[in-house]
Amino acid sequence: MRKWVLPITIVCIISGLLLSLQFKAQASLSSNPIGQRNKALVELIQNLEQEIVKYQNELTSLREELENIENNKASGQEDIQKLQQKVQKAKLKAGLLSVKGRGIKIILDDNKAGLNANPNDDPNRYIIHYENILNIITELKLGRAEAISINGQRIVTPSEIRCVGNVILVNTTRLAPPFEISAIGNPDFLEEVLISGEYDLLKGAGFPVSYTKYTKENPLEIPAYTGTFQFNYVKINE
Repeated sequence: MRKWVLPITIVCIISGLLLSLQFKAQASLSSNPIGQRNKALVELIQNLEQEIVKYQNELTSLREELENIENNKASGQEDIQKLQQKVQKAKLKAGLLSVKGRGIKIILDDNKAGLNANPNDDPNRYIIHYENILNIITELKLGRAEAISINGQRIVTPSEIRCVGNVILVNTTRLAPPFEISAIGNPDFLEEVLISGEYDLLKGAGFPVSYTKYTKENPLEIPAYTGTFQFNYVKINE
């Protein structure tokens, strides 16, 4: 309603002027002879016409100004929406948003059966190492996975998958088996690269590994990255 305040105010002013001029004209007409009254009436009409034209021009100018303000506001809102969309896309690419979609979920676990059957054997032969996980992650990326997580830890550019003693760390978070690797992408393509690489080797070695494909009707969900980004060497190219 604010955009009508100025026009309504001006209309009220015009109405007041018209009434004032009308009262003045009536007073002049009652005290002057006929010739003078006619002359005064003509001058009054001319003055009123000029005043009306003046205020009409002002009203037109105000309407144009209001239209410009509304157009600029609409344009500004569109710019803000476009900027917000760009920010959302940037967050999506950086892994800062939780996502869902078609994909595949892989379960890797230590080969406890083999360890129990061979108590004197090297136990490292029967556990999942960080290299196994790293190889599968690399293969999923080659399979064009658009989002990957390990036990709820989102894999992004600065993510680390490393071993400290007997502990596997992902994003500085300690993980324990079974390891659940989720990847969003074309399920068939991801399955193809999966069964012809590290996963197949682990399965052939007797590790209890498995995978499940997720469809559009039953989408896979992957959380957002919650860690921090540190850039020690990268600088903005100005």
